[in-house]
Amino acid sequence: MFCRKMTEMRRISRLAWSCSLAVAATALLVLLAADVAEANESFAVGRTSFGDATATFYGGSDAAGTAGGFCGYENPFTRGYGVTTVALSDSLLSNGLNCGACYEVKCKWEASDYTKKYCYQGMTTIVSATNLSPPGLNGEHHFDLTYPMFVKISNPESGRIPIQYRRVPCQKQGGIRFSMVGNPFWNLVLVYNVGGWGNVHSLYVRGSRTDWYYMNRNWGQNWQCSVNLTGQKLSFRVVLGNGQTSVFNNVADSNWKHGQTYEASSNFW
Repeated sequence: MFCRKMTEMRRISRLAWSCSLAVAATALLVLLAADVAEANESFAVGRTSFGDATATFYGGSDAAGTAGGFCGYENPFTRGYGVTTVALSDSLLSNGLNCGACYEVKCKWEASDYTKKYCYQGMTTIVSATNLSPPGLNGEHHFDLTYPMFVKISNPESGRIPIQYRRVPCQKQGGIRFSMVGNPFWNLVLVYNVGGWGNVHSLYVRGSRTDWYYMNRNWGQNWQCSVNLTGQKLSFRVVLGNGQTSVFNNVADSNWKHGQTYEASSNFW
């Protein structure tokens, strides 16, 4: 009887061990799948080789209807972006963290007889992400271009086309710019005209009499902090999505005011 009980206990122990291994293996597979998904998403967002997406256009023939938008740039014309903008599906815009990123796009001319009829073979254009668009009809990455950018790569009669896209450095004129709004105890800063990788991932501010303060992202490319910096020169430390970091010293002098925009003497290149 004792031997039978010991044998039964060993069998139960082996079953429990097998179950534990199965649970651990399943958990590992889930984690690996999550890592792969995250890596694939990161690659899709930052890829520098051409990948597939779809494109349409919006905003009217003069792109006037593109003002406002998810990234907070308000009027893209007064901010210096003009018509060279695009609304991206969130699979690429990443809830606003990729606002300001620049992409080269071209029609996938060889995709079908339809694209060969309407698309302009070999033509590309470069745009900055300033707004959010819905995903493609089948959930794919999508670019909603301004009309002037769309007609650079395709006859507008095509409507919706397959495209290829890749991330490229942003080439900007002048320095990186900071627009300030708020009150003496709360500051909201819109960062734009960002060169290099284009999208701000982290922002810090320092007064001439303080240490660095981390700014939380409010929405789009608007960053906030609750600290009184009035009467102090302001410097900013900017971290881009690829990790590139630069300090812009004394961007605003000690008599800076909310409601004003301040331009640094340099930019990312």
